[in-house]
Amino acid sequence: MAAPMLGGEGEGQGRPVVLVTGCSEGGIGNAMARAFAAAGCAVVATARSRASMRGLEGDPRYLLLELDVGSDESARRAVGDALREFGCVDVLVNNAGVHLVAPLAEVPMDSFQQVFDTNVFGAMRMIQAVIPHMMERRKGTIVNVGSITALAPGPWAGAYSASKAALHALSDTLRVELRNFGINVMIVAPGGTKSNIGSNSADKYDQINDWKYYKAYDKSLRARTDISQGAGCVLAEDLAKRVVKMVLKKNPPAWFAYGQFTAVLTILYYVPLWFRDYFYKLVMKV
Repeated sequence: MAAPMLGGEGEGQGRPVVLVTGCSEGGIGNAMARAFAAAGCAVVATARSRASMRGLEGDPRYLLLELDVGSDESARRAVGDALREFGCVDVLVNNAGVHLVAPLAEVPMDSFQQVFDTNVFGAMRMIQAVIPHMMERRKGTIVNVGSITALAPGPWAGAYSASKAALHALSDTLRVELRNFGINVMIVAPGGTKSNIGSNSADKYDQINDWKYYKAYDKSLRARTDISQGAGCVLAEDLAKRVVKMVLKKNPPAWFAYGQFTAVLTILYYVPLWFRDYFYKLVMKV
């Protein structure tokens, strides 16, 4: 797929410049970085640790940067480095995120705060860092990676689903506020997608598992950590290719959902709440 010439002359050497957060090996961000590069884009791949992106090392299609989306300074520095290297940022993909499985009544508040600081505030830090540049050029695309679970939140991952629902809401507002500046805003809502989120979520769960009231639900809670990684989940590479195709369109869609459970959760979004609650009682044993 040939990439459109989104950048101005001399900007990104005529290639679209895409900045992707959360590009550690094994994740959706890494797959997106590879897919954008394969489509002819110049890719600024970022992660908290450069070592976690070692598979991208040595390839001239990538500029690898360490980025902590929890830091205002780090966000501004990454955008500044990308602009100095390529002269523009055409696309920002806010993919960096953390998962959390815990009953809301007992979730440690520092863990709750970390989820929002990464999934919501981290995205906003990146957006506010890149927006002045996009506004001056009157062009650009912001892609916020949410989750299909935000449509019909179920038990055990309430903090995560709430953070993604917040990101969806912010994206809807941004889309309206930024369109007169020539800036597109797109929500990507993955369903079950094969990535490292399951193992990372299980490790986090083991660190905080000290329930007083929910010990009897430990099996159900543990199952929730990797429910999106079972049979039927789509490959991150497949999701990434589809997302890149949508993002590089002249008029990117406002919403793109793909992956396991997408149909089920979309239906649950529209049914009465009593039916949704009954469904989760049967499926999640709550």
